[in-house]
Amino acid sequence: MSATADRLRRAFDRLDRDVVDHVDLRRAAADVLRRHLGFDVAVMATVDPTTVMWTHCLLLGMDRDADLEEQVFHNEYLGGDLLGLTDLLRTPGHSGILRDASRLHEAGSARLDDIYRPIGVTDELRVLLVDGETPWGAICLLRSGGSFTVEEMNAVGSISSSFAVTLRRSLLGAAVRRPDSLDVPPGLIVCGPRGTAPEMTDEASRLVEQLGTGEVPQVVAALRAQLAAGVRAEAALATRDGRWLAFHATRMGDREVVIVEQVRSHRLAELIVRARGLTPREREVVEWVARGASTREIGRALFISEWTVQDHLKAIFAKFEVRSRQELVAAVFFEHYGPRHAADDTPSPYGWYLEPGRTN
Repeated sequence: MSATADRLRRAFDRLDRDVVDHVDLRRAAADVLRRHLGFDVAVMATVDPTTVMWTHCLLLGMDRDADLEEQVFHNEYLGGDLLGLTDLLRTPGHSGILRDASRLHEAGSARLDDIYRPIGVTDELRVLLVDGETPWGAICLLRSGGSFTVEEMNAVGSISSSFAVTLRRSLLGAAVRRPDSLDVPPGLIVCGPRGTAPEMTDEASRLVEQLGTGEVPQVVAALRAQLAAGVRAEAALATRDGRWLAFHATRMGDREVVIVEQVRSHRLAELIVRARGLTPREREVVEWVARGASTREIGRALFISEWTVQDHLKAIFAKFEVRSRQELVAAVFFEHYGPRHAADDTPSPYGWYLEPGRTN
């Protein structure tokens, strides 16, 4: 392990213990990367674990530029460029350096040549944060006047898996602790011509306020790009306090609109018992697994032996038709928070849903 990787690992170990809120967590992670690695601009993002779509992007080092953001999203979903997030999901190490990838590709990179270089950016390091097979976030670092090295990429890659687990816990753990509904009807975001601010209904404004960003979330631009690409434009996005919103883009005549609604639910215990027939003790084990607890921690919390915990896990895996804790957490997440599993067991009034259980 290089000296840089060792310093990053130790710094992220401290970070994992100290930060819970997923926005603060990503901001603190960027501070660590700036101190030990260096960059000019960072995008610390959450992604939809089902679709690997961008959801919330924390931008550090420059002011938000809606036009630039739109170009990046269109490059991601329409441009077929190098180091897309879905490409990184299948790449060993889930990381890449755009300048190096561009040199190896005959056509180069439109993102590098046409989007970044005109604003003075000369390289990008991307790392997808993957826990097992499930992506939860992405780190994109930009440099002006320099390049990233393989050593630096490997250093960030060395902490990516553990940081993905931490990010997942901050998103899922908060939701398990507070699974109550937002109690707001679905809202509508009406998109104007490219470059103009969308209009929102009062309901949409109230829902978007729960994100704590003070602006229309970047996921709207990403969804519009997905819609233009002719693919299903859906995403789920965590609010700052651990609740969830679902977004879906569609066309209404010649207008693009985004439907946003709360991910409605009963409490986790009630839904899982109804959907999978778990016993009360199995339900408790699932709740602790969702919080990221180890077998020993579960046993201590429930005053049962580790062997008994393992027996419960075997039964739970069979009922969920999964083979690991990671698959179990993903299944619970999508079944509990996806719009298909609303509190009244009916689909969204707009006739759409997110497919639960997929981990790509």
